[in-house]
Amino acid sequence: MPRARVRQSDPTPAPQRGPGQVEERPALEARLAHLDRGQLQLLLQHLAARQPALAEVLDELITALRDPSTPSPAAGRSATHQRRTTTVAATSIRRQVRGILHSLDRLRASEAYWYVGGVAESVRELADQARPHLEAGDGRSALAILEVITDEYVQGWTELDDSDGELGAVFDNLGALWAEAILTADLTPAERQTWAERLADWQAETADYGIETAFDAAQLAAVQGWDDAELQRMLRGEAASPQSEGAWAEPTLALARLNVLERQGRLEEALHLADATRQVDRYVALLVRLGRLAEARRYGLEQLTQAHEALVLARVLLEHGAAQDALQIAEHGLTLAGEVWTLARWLRDTAAAAGDADRATRGALVALQASHALDDYQALQTVAGDRWPTVRDEVLPELRRAAARSPSGIGEIFVHEGLLDDAIAVADSAPYDYAMVEQVADAAIQTHPEWVIRMGRQQAERIMDAGQSRYYHHALAWLKRSRAAALGAGRQDDWRQYLDSLLVRHARKYSLVPQLKQLRA
Repeated sequence: MPRARVRQSDPTPAPQRGPGQVEERPALEARLAHLDRGQLQLLLQHLAARQPALAEVLDELITALRDPSTPSPAAGRSATHQRRTTTVAATSIRRQVRGILHSLDRLRASEAYWYVGGVAESVRELADQARPHLEAGDGRSALAILEVITDEYVQGWTELDDSDGELGAVFDNLGALWAEAILTADLTPAERQTWAERLADWQAETADYGIETAFDAAQLAAVQGWDDAELQRMLRGEAASPQSEGAWAEPTLALARLNVLERQGRLEEALHLADATRQVDRYVALLVRLGRLAEARRYGLEQLTQAHEALVLARVLLEHGAAQDALQIAEHGLTLAGEVWTLARWLRDTAAAAGDADRATRGALVALQASHALDDYQALQTVAGDRWPTVRDEVLPELRRAAARSPSGIGEIFVHEGLLDDAIAVADSAPYDYAMVEQVADAAIQTHPEWVIRMGRQQAERIMDAGQSRYYHHALAWLKRSRAAALGAGRQDDWRQYLDSLLVRHARKYSLVPQLKQLRA
C-alpha cells in the first residue's frame, strides 16, 4: 500500500481545513429559478472573483455556448450538444480531482492521515457523477467523466498515505462504473480495443501497490462487448457449453450487464443471465417484476439457501402487493443458513403490521435468539400480546442457558424483568463486562446490598491498586455504590472502617486521597 508521501509545501497546518468535498445540492436548480438575469450575473461575478479557477470553467462554457455549431435551446439534447457539455464538464472534474488529491498538502503527514478517508469519499462522489449518464443510456458521456477521474487518480493517489486501504478501495468502485459505461456505450470494436488497452495501462500502474484486479471486469467488458458467443447463449436462456470458461460470469461484470439490460427493458434476457451467473437476488427480483409471482415464491421455497436471499425476495414480493407470499418466504428464510437477525426483525415487524400475530411472534423469537438484546425482548412482548406470560415462561429458561455466551444483553433483560438473582449470577460470570455489571449493581443496591458492597469494592480496588489514575473516576463511582448499599443496610461503621483502610493503603496517591475523603459517611 502507498505510504505517506504528503508534500510539505507549508510546515504550518491550515486549521479547520479538511479534504476537498464535492457537494450535490438537489435544490439548487429550484433556487436559481427564482433569480432574475441581473442577479444571476452578479452571482457568477462573485463566484469568479472568489474562485479564480471557476472563471476558466465559465469561460469554456461561454465559448461552447456561443459557438455557431451549438444547437439552439430547443435542440439542447442533441448528441453534439451533449458531447460539448460533457467535454467542458470533464475539464472541470479534472480540476476537482486534482483539488481533492492536493487538499491535504498543507497538513503534516500525521494530521493528513486522518483525512484520507474523506479524500476517498470525495473521489467516489465525483465518480458517481457518471451514474446519471448511465441511467440515461449515455455511456459515452460516462466514459468521458470516468476517464479524467481515473487518469488523475492513478497519477496522484500514491502521494497520500493509504495504510488503511481506503484510497485503494476507490478503484473497485471505478472498475464497476467502467464496466457499466463500456457496456452502455455503443462502441465499435476498435473503440473497445482502445479502452481495453487504456484500462490495462492503468492496471499495470496500480499493480505495484496491490491494485491488481480492479479493472478486470471493465477489460472483459471491452473485449467481449455484447458479441461473445457464450454470453449470447446465456441471454437466450440456453445452457452453457461444456467448453465455456465462464468469463462472462465474473460477478462485477455480470452485475454491470444486468444493470444495462434492466435499464434497456430487456428483462427476459436479464432473467436468463441472472440465473446463469447465480445472481439470486436479481433473479428473484426479476421474476417478480415480470409478474411471475407464483414462480418466484416456488423458487424461493425450493432453491434459496441463504437467509438474506429470502429477505430480498420477501421485500420485492411485498412491494408488488403479494404480502402473504412475502411473509411465507420470510418465514421459510428463518430456516436457511446465514445471518437471520435482519430477516427475523423484518418478518416480526411486517407480520405485526399485517395483523399476523403468529408469524410476528415467530420472527420475534428468532430475532431474540440471534441478538439476546433488550429491545428485541420488548418487541417480542409487544407482538405476543395476551400470550406473553406463556411465551415469557418459555423464553427465560433459554436465556439463562445462553447467559454464558451473551451476558451483556441477557443481564439487561433480567434487570428489566426484576430478576435480580439471575442478573447477579450473570454479572458474577462476566465481571469485566463493566457496563452490564454497573447496571445490575445500580438495580440491586436496595435488594442485594451485600453483593453490591462486594462487587463495588472488587471493581474499585482493581483500579486503585493498579494506580490507574485516569480511571480513578470509575473507582470512585463504584465506591459510591458500595457506600449507598452499606448505608442502606445500616452498616455505617463497616463503611467507615473500610474507607479508613483505603486511605492508609493509598496514602501516597495524592490525586486519589482527597476524593476518598469526600466519601466519608
